[in-house]
Amino acid sequence: MGIALLFVSVLFLTYCMIFLPSGSAKHLWVAVGILIFALIAGSLILNDANHFGMKQVTETSQQTLYSSTPGGKKEIIYHSLGNGQEKIYYYRTSPNQKKLYQTNPATTTVTVKRNHSDRLTVQKKFWVYHSGFAKFYFAGGQPDHQLISQRLTFHLQKAWQVVEK
Repeated sequence: MGIALLFVSVLFLTYCMIFLPSGSAKHLWVAVGILIFALIAGSLILNDANHFGMKQVTETSQQTLYSSTPGGKKEIIYHSLGNGQEKIYYYRTSPNQKKLYQTNPATTTVTVKRNHSDRLTVQKKFWVYHSGFAKFYFAGGQPDHQLISQRLTFHLQKAWQVVEK
């Protein structure tokens, strides 16, 4: 919608500059056209650069955690990248799950806590639009429900091992 309004404002400005007779009325309408164009273009640029019309939303969920390896061992597997600061963790949230979930080091922060439960806490931050109007106005701009970051917290009993593979 914003792009369509931008196009209409350019047509309005062009019409005012070409077809209105010279005088103070023409200058007023050209100034109004420039102002409308600048406001619409500015809002589209701000949405693209700074998520204008959007807000951050945090969703938290908890899941039961199961071993990354088949058998009786209780393990969470990780793989170090580069200098070892970045790690990819592999985990399961269902006992019959064939394919392991893996973390993305670019968007995910992982914490391992030792306590008396085997669970995973997932906290995700998203960009969402403030209202239906903002979603309609910026259609084609920033996607709604865009992932900013996520934090995984593995709550493990003492018997669990965190193993590099």
